[in-house]
Parts: sequence; C-alpha cells; structure tokens
Amino acid sequence: MPASRYDKYVVRKPAIVTADYRDEIPDTDEIPISSPVDTGPRVIFSPDRIQEGNSIIEYGIISGDVTIGDGFITEPHKHDYEEIFLFLGTAPTDTANLGAEVEFWLGEGRERDKVIINTSSSIYVPPGLAHFPQVWRNVVRPVMTIVVMPDARKRVLKPISL
Repeated sequence: MPASRYDKYVVRKPAIVTADYRDEIPDTDEIPISSPVDTGPRVIFSPDRIQEGNSIIEYGIISGDVTIGDGFITEPHKHDYEEIFLFLGTAPTDTANLGAEVEFWLGEGRERDKVIINTSSSIYVPPGLAHFPQVWRNVVRPVMTIVVMPDARKRVLKPISL
C-alpha cells in the first residue's frame, strides 16, 4: 500500500489503557484483553497519537456479565472534561437491541443515582459529574462500547469517595 502524505492522521493500531491510566502501545500485533468478557479500553485516537488532536476516543467490547469501575481499574471519579459513552448493539437485524442490561451510576453523595439501559444508547457526562461503576448483566452477545472525550488532551481522573 503506498504511503499517503496524510498517514500522520491515521491510527491503525490502538493503545491500551494501563492500570495507572497511561496509554501503552503494545510491541506486538497481539493486544491483551482485560478479562474473558471485557477487552478493556482501547485508545484509537488521542493527542499522544495525533498531536494536532484535542480529543480522546476509546472503544471496547463486552461479551459477558462484568462490573467496570469497581476499583480494579477505574473507580467512581470525575474530571474537568465531558465524556460521551456509547453502547452499541451488534445484532445486524436489530441494532437497537443492546443484547445486555447496563447499570450506569452517576452523581455522588445524596445525588448518586443509577441509569439502566438495554437499548443502543448514549450517556452524556458533563464536566464535574461523578460517574461509575458500570454493571453489565444478561449479556447475550458482544456489545461495542465507545467513549468520546472531546477537548481532553490528557485523561485525568479525580477519584471520589462514596
């Protein structure tokens, strides 16, 4: 394949998010998974990869019941940039059907509450709003997740106490 003058704008291999929230590009083509049911976040776009960029975009696949944000990798937290979480069903004949149920926690203290979704959905988290964990139940087929962080040059999490 001939090189393009615009190849600097293409990311062909995702990085993984390590436990200390750094993006790490694996040395091999094999990218490790977090667990048998959760790939963990794959960073497909960030200013670390495309220097002119101001956003971070992660994706992953959930293929079984799991809790994300239970303190193992990501605890309940907040930050000074917005996030948009996308939950995308993968059934070709019914993309609205998520194929799972997700309990997504938002807020803190007396304002803490959960949102339940079971259709392809998005959740907007404004700057400063605490969020997590995500509890995945009744996963019947893989679900694609995408997190878009516009104007987030660095991933900075501020843990909260529950």
